[in-house]
Amino acid sequence: MIAEEYPLQESVLLDSGATLHIFRDTKRMKSLRAAPIGDFLWSGTTQVPIDGYGEARIILKSGDGSPTYLTLYNVALCTALTTNLVSFSKLRKRGYWWDTKPGNNCLQRADGSYLGEVKEINGQQVLEYRTSYEPAATLRAALIAKVSSKPRQRKQYTSWTPRRPLKGDSLTWHKRLGHPGPEVLRYLTTASRGVRIKGDTPKGPQRITTVNCDACGTAKAHRLIRRAPRQATARARPGDRIAIDFHPLTLGYAGYTSVCILTDRASGYSWDYYLTERSTPTLRSMIQSFLRMLEVQYSIKVKVIECDNEITEIHTRVADDIRERGIICEPSAPNTQAQNGGAERVAAVIIEKSRAMRIAAKLPAYLWPETMKAATYLYNRTPSLRRDRKTPYEIFHSASREPGDPTAKPDLAHLRSYGCKAFALTADTQLRRKRLQKQAPRAWIGFLIGYTSSNSFRIWNPLQSEVFTMRDVTFNERQHFDGRTESLRDDLLQADLEAIQKRIQELIMAQEQPSQWTTQLPDEEHEEVLNDEDIPCSDQLAQQDASTSEEDQHAKLPPRGEEGDGSTSEYTTSRFEVLPTPPPSPPTAFFHAEAFGLGVKGRGGSVGGKNSTPATRRQRISFKAAFLAGGIQAPKHKHRSTCQIMTDGVATPVSSRAGGGRNKPLLPPQYKGKEQHIVGIHWSLLEKLPSSHMQIKSHPYRDAILEAEKAHLQSHKQSNSWEEVAKSTARGRQILGCHWVYTYKLDKHGRLVKIKARLVIRGDQQDKDERDTYAATLAGMSFRTLVALANRFDYEMLQYDAVNAFVHATIDEDIYMEMPMGYRKKGRILKLRKALYGLRRSPLLWQKHFEKGLIRTGFQRVPGEDCCWLHGDIIFFFYVDDCVLCFPETMKKEASKLMGNLQRIYHIEGGQPLQWFLGIEVIRDRPTRRLWLSQSVYIDKMKRLLPDTMPIPKKVIPMTQEELLPYEGIASPGSTNSYQRKVGTLMYAAVMTRPDIAFASSRLARFNQNPGPSHHKAADRVLWYLLQTRGHSLEFGSEPGSKEDGLQVASDASFGDNSLDRRSSQAFTMRLFGGITSWKANKQDTVTTSTTEAELLALSQAAKEALFASRLLSAIKIDLSAPTARRRTSQPSRVTIECDNKQTIRLVKEELIKLRTKLRHVDIHNHWLRQEITQGRIDVVYTSSAQLLADGFTKALPGDKFELFMQRLRLADLSEKLVMTRRRELEEEL
Repeated sequence: MIAEEYPLQESVLLDSGATLHIFRDTKRMKSLRAAPIGDFLWSGTTQVPIDGYGEARIILKSGDGSPTYLTLYNVALCTALTTNLVSFSKLRKRGYWWDTKPGNNCLQRADGSYLGEVKEINGQQVLEYRTSYEPAATLRAALIAKVSSKPRQRKQYTSWTPRRPLKGDSLTWHKRLGHPGPEVLRYLTTASRGVRIKGDTPKGPQRITTVNCDACGTAKAHRLIRRAPRQATARARPGDRIAIDFHPLTLGYAGYTSVCILTDRASGYSWDYYLTERSTPTLRSMIQSFLRMLEVQYSIKVKVIECDNEITEIHTRVADDIRERGIICEPSAPNTQAQNGGAERVAAVIIEKSRAMRIAAKLPAYLWPETMKAATYLYNRTPSLRRDRKTPYEIFHSASREPGDPTAKPDLAHLRSYGCKAFALTADTQLRRKRLQKQAPRAWIGFLIGYTSSNSFRIWNPLQSEVFTMRDVTFNERQHFDGRTESLRDDLLQADLEAIQKRIQELIMAQEQPSQWTTQLPDEEHEEVLNDEDIPCSDQLAQQDASTSEEDQHAKLPPRGEEGDGSTSEYTTSRFEVLPTPPPSPPTAFFHAEAFGLGVKGRGGSVGGKNSTPATRRQRISFKAAFLAGGIQAPKHKHRSTCQIMTDGVATPVSSRAGGGRNKPLLPPQYKGKEQHIVGIHWSLLEKLPSSHMQIKSHPYRDAILEAEKAHLQSHKQSNSWEEVAKSTARGRQILGCHWVYTYKLDKHGRLVKIKARLVIRGDQQDKDERDTYAATLAGMSFRTLVALANRFDYEMLQYDAVNAFVHATIDEDIYMEMPMGYRKKGRILKLRKALYGLRRSPLLWQKHFEKGLIRTGFQRVPGEDCCWLHGDIIFFFYVDDCVLCFPETMKKEASKLMGNLQRIYHIEGGQPLQWFLGIEVIRDRPTRRLWLSQSVYIDKMKRLLPDTMPIPKKVIPMTQEELLPYEGIASPGSTNSYQRKVGTLMYAAVMTRPDIAFASSRLARFNQNPGPSHHKAADRVLWYLLQTRGHSLEFGSEPGSKEDGLQVASDASFGDNSLDRRSSQAFTMRLFGGITSWKANKQDTVTTSTTEAELLALSQAAKEALFASRLLSAIKIDLSAPTARRRTSQPSRVTIECDNKQTIRLVKEELIKLRTKLRHVDIHNHWLRQEITQGRIDVVYTSSAQLLADGFTKALPGDKFELFMQRLRLADLSEKLVMTRRRELEEEL
């Protein structure tokens, strides 16, 4: 069909396959420019030349039938085409989406709003339909006329349709906006969006003034004071000047006692922060958070902060922080509050508004934090006559947006009469649970007390005395809270028969045994602990629909049947729950024996035995659960009651846009407040330690933590780590902050020995310079080589710990630090003398100092390994402060003498046989010369990373043979963080003791930046595999003189196996004395053109690692050249490398065979290998792929081949041995 006959030749079609916009008529183009010579596009198999590029405008039909313009840029002009095409891929990159749901077929903006209609005409998706070309103005006029001539039809709205303007009379809008002044309503419609006021705005005596509204009359009475603004305020731009004002109030909801109002003087826009205490750390945290928010969200840097004298005279550190940022701090004169009038006047208006809203809504006084949040929210959206009838919201946001941008005005279409009745969906309805209970109510009744966004509301439930953030809410603006809860109480109306019977049984049991039951304290009510199945995994959270807000997840209400009858007032209820009092606790080892299934019994026989009464069994079961349930998951609270939150002592500033929670203690009641009794408790039953000193006072182990702090400071005093100086001494110099870090010190069974506190300096605040900060650490290959050596020659291995290692080193610069939190003195700071934890150069200073001590003691450094030292046949190696001493039995006295000399220089503890090093358990069987390295304890902790529901693979292998490909979508930050945690956890096991997952971990690490569901699934499979094989341990041991009694190296490559870039996978392995000491699985850096070239690069990598290992063995006096390995000084022996490609072996060994390649990097590797072989340092031999150990590191193996691969790796299953070891140790203690 020729172009003139095609019916859609003048129309515009939406094309999902086009890569650019294409138009055929020059009349529709603007800013037309010639295309470069040779530009063309493909239409089927035909090349269509591009005549030029320009702009085009099309007219779409909006939801109400009105026209909408859409301008297209970089449109290609192709006069040879039949019609005009719009590329959907281009629209998608601009944030537009094509909704093809039944009944929709439209284009939508990124926010989900309706852009334009898409019609299907002649089998094509048409954006703009024209039978002939008409100018845009003519077409738009015709479309408008067509719309106006249509009969009125009922409009159809979907979830994507923008909210309709909200209608209401003047009195209703007066209540919705929080009781504003009478002049506000006259220009509300022009200052906001989504507002329609029915009828004329009352004037004269009829207008809504303060005296015409009872709530306004009782709330807004005040003295009239003249406050002249500071002269600089009139010239300030939004964000330049911020005024701060504090207002103390009575104890309110969530435990808040005061509010801080921060006001932008140029626009009047205000932010509200709520405080549980007005301490210096709290105010510093609040102001830092506020300034960071302005800088990140609005690119605003504050220039001046106006305040009263509280900040400059009482909280001087806050004022110093402000000035250090380059911000001018302008305090008012003493006893002259009028100079801070701008902030105080705004705060007074907000408080008045809040008071009027609370009185009109008949809300209890303790909800003042919620009414203040709502009042601030509404104040920012209320127009002001003084500001040219504009809202603070518009003035503030207009500064960061284009002139005339309509979104700078606030949208008020979501506002409702404050305190009106709300019907919020129940959690069961939202989550589609209990669907068989068709007669149960689908909503609960609450009252509106605030807003978090345009589609999220704060709803107060009087029965629970709690506030919830809800999205699925409908309102009745004609009804408000009347102060009574009888009509809201439904108790057992929603409960099923089983729940009712359970509740009755609990009441009967409570009456039958009054002496064995106690009443739960008020500060523990409403607390629940979520089990594993109640907590969604991070992957599930990351994949939740974007339309579901985070607050919706907290919308679940406690069961109504748990409410009590005791009311402290007509609008609050208290709930008390009966719990059994546990009997005295048995020995600590009892719980561990029970956890390991050792059959250990208490003095009264087995728990819940036949001889015990039902009441006693109930007590023991509850007692057992109280101790053992905590080992499953750290607790999280579903709800926090008002009483609990109001007694919470954590002093953290909370903005009206954020919230927080605290954990419930896991220990039984008899341990609360008795910190000395927690020693010996398993780590899974311990309370989470505080993250800062400010959280100590509310922590159950407060006294033990304070004792740990004092002990740590005393150790610094003994080490002379610092000197106390006046703050003026550091004038012009940087003063670094510091913070406390708390940890549990556990024994080998995971039981508490003591609580440790460590003072860490804020090294991240240090100015960077050119000085070196690198400090060497012991390589994993070196560690495995040394333990293989000790096992082969039956050496003693003793472990030591350098206590407070860094503070042994003296610093070589002047560094000042704040005094520790909780021990500060006004005007005093610390000048450091020793290297503290946290300084950038502390690891390097400690290493240099420790090396000098080792040299003085008589040790010599091993070339190539800075963390390994020799003294004759005695070997000493360390990782920061973890040290190991290896020596033959004949040199025990000399080794003891050396360590004694070293302990005179440093505080070094220990001397027991090596059992743990860097979280790796060392297991020895000295009679058989066997040694194993196990990470079973580390792997056991990985189960918290797995999702609650996961399909169980049929075969116990880490990875399937299906290739992982990049995710085409965009991963959420939560999903990316979760995936990186999984991969990072796997990588430590993969590089230390589990070579069987090296290939899988290498593949997974390639997708760290943008993981998709398939990558999460693959990572979960590897985690699951490790948990199933957690007992597998790396084995060392060989028969003297055997083939394994030496160094064996193998390399392999998988040519072009990565389909995306066709780079090859490569790997190498090294075995020493029967155990794997080094391995690597990675992707080659460059593309190769043949299998031979890929194998050549892999062989070069293996040869480099093998030569390093050979030199290390020679340095520690291991001679592998003799038939039997022995300790003596020798030159590095020749290393033999196994390879499964004969052509590669011929290239590097035979003189007549030359590699012909134009890849310079490959040719260089070839010549280097030939050099090393010629000089006798390495040799290459052929081994078939079936026998090559490195083969399993370049590909995912099927089940039968993977089992054979595991046998060659010598990963022995020590599950039974580990259990027997734990059992024997526990039985010895019992």
